[in-house]
Amino acid sequence: MKLINSYIFRAICAILVGFMLIANPERMTAFLVQIIGGLFALSGLFSLLNYFMALRDKSLPVRPVFPIIGLGSLLFGIFLAVFPALFITYLMYVLGGLLLIAGVNQIATMAKFQKYVYNPWWYYIIPTCIALSGVFILFNPLESASVPFIILGATSLVYGLAEFINGIRLHRMQRNMSRMEGNR
Repeated sequence: MKLINSYIFRAICAILVGFMLIANPERMTAFLVQIIGGLFALSGLFSLLNYFMALRDKSLPVRPVFPIIGLGSLLFGIFLAVFPALFITYLMYVLGGLLLIAGVNQIATMAKFQKYVYNPWWYYIIPTCIALSGVFILFNPLESASVPFIILGATSLVYGLAEFINGIRLHRMQRNMSRMEGNR
């Protein structure tokens, strides 16, 4: 199993969550929260399993970074599945915080790999928007029920697409580094 799979799987989960939030913002139910929790838990579990498998793969040119977001997704997903009613009460605060963390994490990941692959300034626009969306939601959690869900859904879609693109770029970088090591 390759490291790229984790990025793609997380991206697909984020896109699915985004579609679910946009399609039904007024009828948010415990069932929808449990489904979202399952997707978060699967995404986190997949990231953690992929990380531990990558640690054993000595052929990778770059040591994998511990998936803090993956661990957070797993724990968050379990919480959603077990306590959906409680979560609905605090949904805006929690998801706003997650978006802030996700955006900052993407910026940090791109900055870390800056020495291996050039990232023009505009690559940072999407993660910055994701982080700013999280800040906006944290400071305006009770505006209306549907507007924050639509914002969360749209931001989740954008995050999923950005994660997918970053995963492909990371895979290309690793493939190029492997080729360079093979030519030595």
